[in-house]
Amino acid sequence: MNLKKSLSLLAMAAAAVSAQTNDRDYSGAELYTRDTYEYGRFEARMQMAAGSGTVSSMFLYHNDSYIGCDEPWVEVDIEILGKNPNEFQSNIITGYGPADGCADRKQYSEKLHPMSPAVNTAFHTYVMEWTPDYVAWIIDGVEVRRTKAGELNSKGADQVVDLKKKPQGLRFNLWSHTDAGWVGPWDDSILPVYQFINWVKVYKYTPGQGENGSDFTLDWVDNFDSFDSSRWLKGNWTFDGNRVYISSKNIYAQDGMMILALTKKGQESFNGVVPQDTEPSPVTSSASQDPSSSASADPASSASEDPSSIKKLTPAAKLQNSRGTFNAKGEMVNKANAARYRVDFKL
Repeated sequence: MNLKKSLSLLAMAAAAVSAQTNDRDYSGAELYTRDTYEYGRFEARMQMAAGSGTVSSMFLYHNDSYIGCDEPWVEVDIEILGKNPNEFQSNIITGYGPADGCADRKQYSEKLHPMSPAVNTAFHTYVMEWTPDYVAWIIDGVEVRRTKAGELNSKGADQVVDLKKKPQGLRFNLWSHTDAGWVGPWDDSILPVYQFINWVKVYKYTPGQGENGSDFTLDWVDNFDSFDSSRWLKGNWTFDGNRVYISSKNIYAQDGMMILALTKKGQESFNGVVPQDTEPSPVTSSASQDPSSSASADPASSASEDPSSIKKLTPAAKLQNSRGTFNAKGEMVNKANAARYRVDFKL
């Protein structure tokens, strides 16, 4: 088959996939970094979304985890399960996902932590520290959980050691799971709901070389005065167990805030008032900001991009999103239908 005919068939397939996948009644959002990191400290100042049936999150994720079989699953989570805005769920997911001829061998360690005031009524500072020796979750300067290397989960897995297998990218998403037992029953009268991110800081892991002898050195800060397309990408997909289509149209940089929206389909927008954070935004140094960035506050100018631009993606990963064939609980989409969960590639 000649190249021209092959490209034509791919174009038709892409159109068919788009028609199949964008048939959800609701639109969500996912924001993720182009770069991946091997250890570090990840901070975000956020007012999270909440409402029964929703999931509002900040997490670290190995972009090829979805491949399964012999490809390690590597993930560290902060998740707000919308049925209760007065707590968050921390989790580590390691092991190996399912694939043709391979069983699902993932490991979990979910824990719930109280939050006050409620996450959807006030800003909190969320921090995840990931090192070879531990993973820690820190909220408003207070460490609420630490899992150390050598500690085993309920199934005997040393998850901190297992996290060493792959680098991870930083992600935020807002969506709705169909499992009412996990997130609460769905009622779309709550829509629209929003997740507001005031700023993000990423630190490199530099043992003993950070400020005041700490183990972390500031790499960059984003105050979201605009959408920095040199640093961030927008999701444009869906996955099993998700009642929404993750849409690039539901991410906005406005009034010094990054906004992720969960809306009805066709109503992707933000027309509300951006909440005010009582804590000042950090000063962005020239070292942590690329002056040559082609940032834009216009959502249309920074629509979803080909994830092949993410560093260290394998060829297979260029054809499917990292969560494109699994739901948030690690359940695999039928392989025969996997292609319909991936539409943001370019020919």
